[in-house]
Amino acid sequence: MILCAGEALIDMLPRETSDGPGFYPATGGAVFNTAIALGRLGAPVALHTGLSSDLFGVRLSDALSASNVQNRAAISDRPTTLAFVTLTDGHAEYAFYDEGTAGRMLSPENAPDMGGITALFIGGISLAVEPCARAYEALTLTNAHLPVMIDPNIRPGFIRDAQVFRARLDRLLAVADVVKLSDVDIDWLGMTPDEVLDAGAHILCLTEGAAGVRAITREAEVRVPAHRVEVVDTVGAGDTFNAGFLAGLHRAGVLGKQAPSDGDLRAALELGVAAAAITVSRAGANPPWASEL
Repeated sequence: MILCAGEALIDMLPRETSDGPGFYPATGGAVFNTAIALGRLGAPVALHTGLSSDLFGVRLSDALSASNVQNRAAISDRPTTLAFVTLTDGHAEYAFYDEGTAGRMLSPENAPDMGGITALFIGGISLAVEPCARAYEALTLTNAHLPVMIDPNIRPGFIRDAQVFRARLDRLLAVADVVKLSDVDIDWLGMTPDEVLDAGAHILCLTEGAAGVRAITREAEVRVPAHRVEVVDTVGAGDTFNAGFLAGLHRAGVLGKQAPSDGDLRAALELGVAAAAITVSRAGANPPWASEL
């Protein structure tokens, strides 16, 4: 079973109403979205996060059940994180309301039961804020014997201390087997693909928007083009790609500590790209089910 560890929140999506502009509350969060997509694609998956007992937390919990995701969250009566979304030509920007929330206040003492877990996925804004960032780092370093995928999903406006954030990423990259970065992420880090691999990863998945995605290893580079679709918005696109890639490796039986063959890499990339194309063709983070692919 793949354990996804990171934020679960409510995306407040812009909507036009009869009274003017408004917002629609949709379940979201980068790591939550990846877990949902994995469940819909048929991969065995659980989510660890800080989850509220409030009405939004119940909604998030219900969404996990509906998509076949096992809930290994730490529950508290703190509020749920809200992310207000602004769309510009379909591309999403976020304003987070996160102080004192159930997700933000997760601590290392809230570590989940790891029974049956065979791989770990971490990432998202949870790696940029305290104290939950310490909790996810401790969970990862403690379980570095498992295959680990990380997508830092860097949002510069959310990073309070770039030096601390970079130091944490250095420690996590050293134990990661798969690293997913967008072209914007790698530019912010100021790293080359070779430097990411030198940090410890066996595979770098580098997403490049309309140009598609590359899987880069020490031995090879595999490129898969993006699908041409009418984009409604990009909410959850990268998260869905992550799930498709992990589900593809899981299906092939090669989700492990070593780089898979070029053929297995290509198949996993193609599943990730196809799943992400469906997500961007509809509003919000609404990943496809396996039957839709």
